[in-house]
Amino acid sequence: MIVKLNRNQYDYLDYSLSEQQPDLKLKLQNRKEDKFVFVEVDEDVADEIRDWAGEELQKKGFDLDYELTSEGKILEELIDAFYVE
Repeated sequence: MIVKLNRNQYDYLDYSLSEQQPDLKLKLQNRKEDKFVFVEVDEDVADEIRDWAGEELQKKGFDLDYELTSEGKILEELIDAFYVE
């Protein structure tokens, strides 16, 4: 599957996976264009990314009032982008 991410989403994913999941980052194949990055992954990798993003969302995606933080919004977008039907 090919997932279209904007630069903010991709930069967050790239940096976070480099820090926390370097083996998972190596499974991403991407093609960068001006405003977007197209990431090619199989269903298993998409599931791994979604699981990772879900865990991160629980850890740091909400403020004290349980409102989404800016990081939480990006994580939710990544969860949606890597959803496999």
